[in-house]
Amino acid sequence: MELPRVLGLAGGLAVMAAAALPASAQNEAPFTIRRPPDGATVREKVRIQVPLASIPEGGYVAYSIDGKFIVALAPTEEQREKARPGATFDFIWDTKAPMKVQGSLEQKPPAEGEHEISATLYVPRPGEDGGSIARETSSVKVVVANKINTDPGAVRLRYRFNDGATHYYNRTGTTSIVAGLSQAVRGTGEQEIAAQKSQLLVAVEDIYPERGEAIIRNKLMKLTVRQGGQEVDYPTNQLPKSLYQQVSPIGRVVYQNDTVSLDAFAQMGIPVDTTLKLPILPTQPVRVGDSWQTPSVPLDVPGVAPGKEPKATLTSTFEGIEWEGGYPTARIHQKLESAPSLDSLQIGNIDVNKPKISYERDVFLAYRSGLLVKVVRNVEITGTTSTNVGVGAPAAAAAPTGMMPGGPPAAMMGAMMGSGAPYGGPGARAGMAGPPGGSAMMSAMMGGYGGRGGRPGVRQGAPGGRTTGTRAGRAMPGAMSGMPGTMGPGGMRGGPSMPGAAGPYGGTMTGPPAGMMSGMMGAPRMPATGPRLSGTTGPQQITLKSVTVTELDRSAGRAASLR
Repeated sequence: MELPRVLGLAGGLAVMAAAALPASAQNEAPFTIRRPPDGATVREKVRIQVPLASIPEGGYVAYSIDGKFIVALAPTEEQREKARPGATFDFIWDTKAPMKVQGSLEQKPPAEGEHEISATLYVPRPGEDGGSIARETSSVKVVVANKINTDPGAVRLRYRFNDGATHYYNRTGTTSIVAGLSQAVRGTGEQEIAAQKSQLLVAVEDIYPERGEAIIRNKLMKLTVRQGGQEVDYPTNQLPKSLYQQVSPIGRVVYQNDTVSLDAFAQMGIPVDTTLKLPILPTQPVRVGDSWQTPSVPLDVPGVAPGKEPKATLTSTFEGIEWEGGYPTARIHQKLESAPSLDSLQIGNIDVNKPKISYERDVFLAYRSGLLVKVVRNVEITGTTSTNVGVGAPAAAAAPTGMMPGGPPAAMMGAMMGSGAPYGGPGARAGMAGPPGGSAMMSAMMGGYGGRGGRPGVRQGAPGGRTTGTRAGRAMPGAMSGMPGTMGPGGMRGGPSMPGAAGPYGGTMTGPPAGMMSGMMGAPRMPATGPRLSGTTGPQQITLKSVTVTELDRSAGRAASLR
C-alpha cells in the first residue's frame, strides 16, 4: 500500500484510516481535527485525524505543535481511490520523540502539560500561475501525560522469565561526527559515519524457579548496515548462530555458551550485538529518587567488539514511573561514574587518541511484569586525531565469523531509493533526490532504510539496489523539511525556508528555498562521501557520538504467538 507523500517530517508518521464500507467517490467534508478532541489527555503516540474528503486534489496538510512546523503531508492517489465513507487522513505524533528547541541545536521531547496541535489545509491556487494557498486551520489543545505521578513505594526491580516466552527486539544504532565540536571538519550538526538496524529474538528455553534464573536463547534475525551512504542487508542464514545464556533475575550473565566475533563491525563504528544485554538491576528494593552503583559494567562503545569492552562503574537513579510502549515502566537513568583509560580507539577509518568517554543509558522496565521494554544508550567520545580522511565507505572489511564475507558488489545498493532491480541494472523507478545542502547519507531518511521509489523526475534514477527495511512510504529527499509553500506544475514548490528536524541517523534536514523544486527528481547514485577532515596533518580535536536504541517489538511478539 502506498503511504502519503511526506514533505517534511519530525517525530511522526502518516497513515490513512478508513471506515467500514467502500465508496467510489468522496464527498467534500469540513476541514477539522476530529481526533484527539480538544482538552484530551494523551500519551506516547497520538493519532491526529482530519477527514480525507476535506483535502481536495492537489491539496496537503501542514501540522504544527505549539506553532512549530512538524510535517506536511499529501494523500496519495491510491488512498483516494480506496477511500471509504468517513475515511480519515492521519498523522501520528510521537510525544516522546525529541523535537528541536527554538533558537538552539538542542532537541528535547515535548514537556509534560498542555500543547496546541494545529493542522493547516493548503489548496491549489486558482488560475494558471499554480502554487498553493492556505485555506483554513484547525487547532486543538491536549495535555501530554507520559509520566505517572503515583508513588509506587519501595520496588524490587527484577526480570521475570516465563518458560517458553518469546520476544523480539528492534535495535537501531548510529555513529556520527559532531562537526560543531570537531576541528577542521566541514559542515555542522551530526554527520554520520555508520548505522545499523537489526532484530533480535529472545526466547526463554528453560527456567530455574528456585533461583529465578533462566536459559535465554539470543538470535540475530535481521541485520542491515549502512556506511558511506550504502546499505548491506545480510541474509538470515548468514547471520551468527543462536547464543545461549544463563541469566539471573537482576540481569547478570551466569554462563554463556559461546562468543561471536564482531570485530569488523566494531572497527567500522557500527554497534552490532547478538545479545540483548540486560542492564543490571539493583539487588535491594528502591524508591523513586534512589541511586545505586554497579561496578564492572561492560561499556558498549564504538571501536570495541562485544566481549572486549572496557568495564566501569555506573551510577543508576530510579527517576520515576512513566508510560513506554504501552506499559507503565520504571525509568532508570545510568551514567558513567569514572571513565576507563584508553590509549586509542579506531572508529571507522578515524583513529581517536586519548579518548575521553561520556556514557549514559536510559532503561525502561515494565516493573510489574519484569519485562524490558526499551533501552536508549548515548556515548560521546572526545579525543584528538591526525587522520585526514572522509567518511565514505572504505574497502570492505572482512565479515565476522559465520557471516557474509566482504562487502556488497560495487553496483549493489547504488540507489536505495529506487524500487530495486537486480544490482547493476537500472532502477525500475526513479527515486527522489535531496536538495543541495544535505548530506548524501541523508537521502533515504524519510522511508527508513530505503522504501518505495518516487515518481520519475527530471533525472533518471541510479541503478537500483536491493530495497531493504519496511515500506514506510515513498522514499523522500534527504534534506527536505521546510514549511510548505506553493504548488507548481510537476510537484511541490517550497515556501519560506525553515530549519527542519533531525533525521533518524544524524544531520539536520533543512527546508528548501522558495521555488527550488519544480518536480520530483530521480535519485543519482549515492556518492561515498561525508564529513571530511580538511588538510590536517597535526592532531586535531574530534568528537564522535554513538546512539543505540533497543526496543520491544510488540507487533512481532503478537505475530509469533499466532503461529
